[in-house]
Amino acid sequence: MNVDSLLITCKNLSPKHRTIVSMWLAAVVFLLTPSSILEIRVLSAWSAGILCFVVLAWLMIFNASPEKTRYLSQRIEADHLAVFLLVVCLAFSSLFAIAFVLAKHKDSFTLSVGLSILGIFSSWVLMQTMFALNYASFYYRSDDLSHEGEPMGGLEFSNVELPCYLDFLYFTFTLGMTSQTSDTQLTSSAMRRLALGHTLMSFFFYSVVIALTVSIISGLL
Repeated sequence: MNVDSLLITCKNLSPKHRTIVSMWLAAVVFLLTPSSILEIRVLSAWSAGILCFVVLAWLMIFNASPEKTRYLSQRIEADHLAVFLLVVCLAFSSLFAIAFVLAKHKDSFTLSVGLSILGIFSSWVLMQTMFALNYASFYYRSDDLSHEGEPMGGLEFSNVELPCYLDFLYFTFTLGMTSQTSDTQLTSSAMRRLALGHTLMSFFFYSVVIALTVSIISGLL
């Protein structure tokens, strides 16, 4: 398989297959990491698995036209709820494990601390990416069982008739970083409920990150 074929395959992976590939990579990194310290191997494997999932998802996102986004959201990504819940819960729960590691090394900047910071950043990007995919699935869901009906909507993008994944990614990162929707309007109760869950989880992430940052800085002073 050449590079072009490999890229095409990666762009068209389903949520389930992205998860499986990422888990396999994490397992390989865990086994091959040249360290006898368990937390370093775990943190390395965790970051590698997350970054693999994000890269695979973003390959699809950046390659999707508005028409392809609609097709993928209605047929391929529409049934990714289990993967969405699993990945978001893992990203969320990883903060507690990372906080435990940082508490052990709060007096010095070690490799474990560096990997923990990478793990927090990777988990946050993963969560935003998963919400972007979920927003797209909510937007393009249809009451028509053939998936050919008009999308249900719920978001109103400025000067965009048919949004692509990049539009949803923009909306998600804007909401996740600022807790406001910028130039995109929420127009349905279902989308507002999803946005509420998104902002609450992002706020908790910020709270934990700020607490960990203060702890690291105070330990180094």
